[in-house]
Amino acid sequence: MRILAIGAHQDDPDIGCGGSLILHADSGDDVTVVYATDGAAGSATIPKDQLMPLRRTEAEHSAAVLGAKRLIFLPFSDGQLAYAGYDLVTELGKIIRSERPEIVYVHHQEDAHPDHRALAAATLDACRRASTPYFQEMGSGQHTVTEIRLYEVWTPLREYRRAIDVSTVIDRKTEAIRHHRTQLSLIPYDEVARGLARYRSIAVRGSTYAEVFDTARATW
Repeated sequence: MRILAIGAHQDDPDIGCGGSLILHADSGDDVTVVYATDGAAGSATIPKDQLMPLRRTEAEHSAAVLGAKRLIFLPFSDGQLAYAGYDLVTELGKIIRSERPEIVYVHHQEDAHPDHRALAAATLDACRRASTPYFQEMGSGQHTVTEIRLYEVWTPLREYRRAIDVSTVIDRKTEAIRHHRTQLSLIPYDEVARGLARYRSIAVRGSTYAEVFDTARATW
């Protein structure tokens, strides 16, 4: 099975669906991760020209822990996805038609971070357009995603439709997040994500850690 995880920033997929991605990779699924922004706004002290390559390296190291086979870095400016418009939708549509994933992971639409919300909307639009024979700017070969799973990072989901037991891989998820050292100096995302996963275990009887997801239609 082909899996596509899309995040606004380099640490987002690890936090929101890292455990699930590890489980996919362990079961032999083909995992690709897309980072929509350059991550340049992720520090108040590190200059942008130094921060961008640092965040790319952090993503490469963390993705190795997740078991991702391919990484795609898009060039959109950190903090400005809400203004990326149809260019963002087109780039995502190209990826969906070329990678042809069965499952797509992305932020949920009510996340407090404007980049997260913008990427969620653009991804849903791209999936739906890619499923049609139209929009040739996205490349040839329409493709319909089987399932879109919406994950939580900054803002917890109010409702969820899927819950995945990640108890066996929580240490690896935490390890992946810890590779994002430039971000851990701001917020202890490793501890925060682990704590949320512990709380979400309520949704899976017998688990100690879990990830939850809402879902969305992949077609119009």
